[in-house]
Formats: sequence, structure tokens, C-alpha cells
Amino acid sequence: MHHAHSLFVIIGILTLCATVPITVCAGENSVATDAVTSPVVSSDSYITHNYVYYLEGRSGSIPLALSTELYAGYLTKSPRWDIRDNASYFLSFTDDPAQAPYVATLANEIREETPDPDNQARIAANLVQHITYYKESKYRYPYEVLYEESGVCGEKAMLLADLLKNLGFQSAVLYFVPENHMTAAIGCPAPYDFSNTGYCLIESTRPRIITDEASTFPGFGRLWSQPEVIPVANGRNLMTADSDYYDAREWIALNEKNAEMKATGGYLTQNDRDRWYMIDAKYDLNPS
Repeated sequence: MHHAHSLFVIIGILTLCATVPITVCAGENSVATDAVTSPVVSSDSYITHNYVYYLEGRSGSIPLALSTELYAGYLTKSPRWDIRDNASYFLSFTDDPAQAPYVATLANEIREETPDPDNQARIAANLVQHITYYKESKYRYPYEVLYEESGVCGEKAMLLADLLKNLGFQSAVLYFVPENHMTAAIGCPAPYDFSNTGYCLIESTRPRIITDEASTFPGFGRLWSQPEVIPVANGRNLMTADSDYYDAREWIALNEKNAEMKATGGYLTQNDRDRWYMIDAKYDLNPS
């Protein structure tokens, strides 16, 4: 059973999260590690990873077999980036055909977890959020993120947008140019969409509730610019986004209230603490 961290370390700080290959990003309350768990390689040159997710407080794990030969090919593969055309550059990562069968297989495995399409999207989001933050010397494709079980904000955002596409959702990545940060996004109705984009924002760096845009970053605080919307796929909307939205609003309010109380030497009420722990456990927002 997951145990939430202390309320006195709720308000984490996100280090600058880059979406271009020359900079790196760290996630909220996360530390860039120098080691990733070594996969077990089978005799037929495949590895199998298990990807953890939480849905409604229940944990699950989805296995996926990945080709070592395909991974080796991606190690030297990197598209050319033209700052005048961000969309083409980022879409070259999500649209690469060699990885498509593996992303599609993962999407099919997610469908096996629940028949509810909206909950499938929530599993996809939480699963990608639970992938370790870790930077590499090159900008990685979604396949590499799956294989290495690690990625930075943009790499994980593109994997999530690709997964949502395979689940039949309208998906995109949101590129915050001045902040040099990227999130995933899923089509959703107003008023739950981010800044009238028609998409609900999904912070992919670490577990966060869909629509929670309140993460803070050193240097500029919260996301403040109007993002460049880079559509990845057309499809259905997240029609039950209201439940995520109201959970996220309560979570943000509780964190802000706790910060105010802490500054004056006070504490949250028992009821507020109970609500904080309940929301935390529902989404595994502070994984150990």
C-alpha cells in the first residue's frame, strides 16, 4: 500500500524542463538519477518491462515486450530540429513507423484493464507519469522511453500523446516556448480545457491529475505563457473530465492552504488532511 509523504513537503519545485535537445529537465519533487534499472534480456533479443499505474486508488501493472534490435537502431537516430518549425520536429518523434506496433500493443493492453475509454486514458496518463525522470545525451523517441523506462518532460509527453492517439482520443502536446517546457494534452470540453485550447493539460513529468497545471518551476514559477498546440491525432474527447478537474482544484487548494498554514506555524485540519491523503492515494501523487 502506498504511503503519502509528509504534508510539509507537498509544495515541490520543478527544475526547468526542456523540450529541445540542448537542455534537460527535471520533474516536480523528482531527482535526475544516473542509473536506470537494467532490463532482463531474453534469448530471442526481447526484453519485457512492467509499467505501473494507479486508477481510483488501485495499482496495476502492464507488461510489454520490446525488441533490442529496434532499440539499437534508435540509439543513432535523431531528426533535425528547425526552430522555425517546432511541430514537424516533435511530430517526427511520435510518427516514426518502426515503434508504432509497440505503442499500439501497449494501448491494447490498457484496453484490457478496463472497458471504460476515459479510464483507459487515465491509465495511460498515470502509467507514463510513473516512468522515471531521467535525462540522456540525445532527445529520445517514445520507443526509447519505453525501453529505457525513463524520459524528460517532452519525451514522456510525446509518448503519452501517441498512446492517447492509439486509444482513439484527440491528443496533442503543448509546447510552452518561453518556459521551455512540454506537456501532453487530451481533447476535452470547456470549461475543463487549458487556456481555451480545447485540450485538458496533462503534466507528464510525474504523477499529476489531468487538468492540474499548478506545478511550479524555478525561474518562472507556474506555467504562464500561451502554449504552441501541436496536434498529434483527432479522436474522442475525455467526456468525464469534470471529475479530474474538481479533484485537481481541490488538490491545488489543499496544497496552497497547507503552504499558508505552514508559513504561520499552523496545520491543516484533520478533515483537510484526510482529503489530502485520499486524493493522493487515488492518483499516487507522491510515489515513494
